[in-house]
Amino acid sequence: MSKGNTVFLALGVAGLPLNGVHLRWLRSLLSITIFMLGSSISAAVTRRSGNTRRLSLCLNFFLQGLSILVAAILINTDVIPENTPNSNRVLIGIPFLAWQFGAQVASSRALGYNEIPTTVLTSVYNDLASDSKLWTWKNVKRNRRAGAALMLLLGGICGGWLSRLNNGFGIVLWVGGLIKMLLGLAWLGFGEAVE
Repeated sequence: MSKGNTVFLALGVAGLPLNGVHLRWLRSLLSITIFMLGSSISAAVTRRSGNTRRLSLCLNFFLQGLSILVAAILINTDVIPENTPNSNRVLIGIPFLAWQFGAQVASSRALGYNEIPTTVLTSVYNDLASDSKLWTWKNVKRNRRAGAALMLLLGGICGGWLSRLNNGFGIVLWVGGLIKMLLGLAWLGFGEAVE
């Protein structure tokens, strides 16, 4: 997410592409800024309340899901037009999704599973390819990395299928937000500290 936005920001500041979307650089700058705020605030709050306390995890995931649902509502109510991606009104929804992604990355780091990607796969593919124990039977980190890449691929396929429906992108956001909120509630089922 951030690498692509950084490239779009750089190209936009350089005035490229010449016939491109007006203010794409602003979208990228907004996304990067809010992503970093989401990471920073989420990390600080979970550190203060306890990285593995179930109530902290529940609230964190629930707020991430709520943020996605706000973006879905904005699309469903045509505040953000779904079929006109070049509209500057998409700037309204970017903060909700960017904050959620930042909080998501901070959550995975707080839980101590750095080998599981939450937004991009570049480092995972590198880590898989360069793993000296790639072909050994027991390799927990390899299994987590490969499983995460496969789940992201399957999620992308399902999201792509759903996006073909009428109001498809809104539906994708509703599904993602509800799953995130259900994960938040699931944290309540664990013991006080998740190991």
